[in-house]
Amino acid sequence: MGIASKLRAYLELVRVEQWYKNLMVGVPAVFALKLTDLGVYPKLALGFAALSMASSSVYAFNDVRDLDADRAHPTKRFRPLPSERVSVREALTLSTSLAIASLALSLALEAQFALCVLTYLCISHLYSLYLKRVAVVDVTLIALNYLIRVVSGASLIGVEASPWLVSGFFFLALFLALSKRKAELALAGSAARTVLKAYSDRWLDQALSMAAAMTIVTYAIYCAEVPLGRKLVPTIPVMAFFLFRYSFALERGVGEHPHEIITRDKPTLLAAFALVASVLALAYLPLGS
Repeated sequence: MGIASKLRAYLELVRVEQWYKNLMVGVPAVFALKLTDLGVYPKLALGFAALSMASSSVYAFNDVRDLDADRAHPTKRFRPLPSERVSVREALTLSTSLAIASLALSLALEAQFALCVLTYLCISHLYSLYLKRVAVVDVTLIALNYLIRVVSGASLIGVEASPWLVSGFFFLALFLALSKRKAELALAGSAARTVLKAYSDRWLDQALSMAAAMTIVTYAIYCAEVPLGRKLVPTIPVMAFFLFRYSFALERGVGEHPHEIITRDKPTLLAAFALVASVLALAYLPLGS
């Protein structure tokens, strides 16, 4: 295998396309009105890099753990490890190296941020080793890892994130994790994951409704309790529409992963864009002043 082919296999192994999730590190900067402070961008960029290396380390380790199952899977068998484009030794070496580099960079940035990254790595490895097969615990840990990204961003730029905002992002992440389980169950049945045998469509629908409701409630409380939040009250119905339309697209089987559903269903994509744009406009532009 040539150098270019080997490099492509490594990049596929570490899931570069999933790095967008680590943009959550910038959420606290948005709500702390720090986007106009050019000094935060180098820290956020390095924090994004550290979290991306940490998440890639976990993806590589998880593929080693799931190697036997992936070999028998109709699509996952084409991944770098099952297709033998990358060896187990190479994958473990890459995973370890990325984890060490991520922690080293995190320590160089900020001690509390490094603690967040370490916590993320510990939770992710526990998830990969066992907890992803325990119903409810699996989706809760996924949501926690999103929460850690947000909290780590706050520690990185030295701001305190509102508990209501943090809670809102946790329930939003839980909603997205539950939606992925529902899509997996609908598309591939319980054979797709061991944990899916414990889930039913009815329970997932109820849990999704609860998570969506809690997302809207906590965000609405944030808007009512925090000075900046009061400017964002008009975005509450936009948030609600996004969740409802996302649920509608999920039910129609538009996609399995959150980014697939958002990008393939135009009303959901427009709602997501409108939500981000309205938050930025109301928070940063001197509207009505």
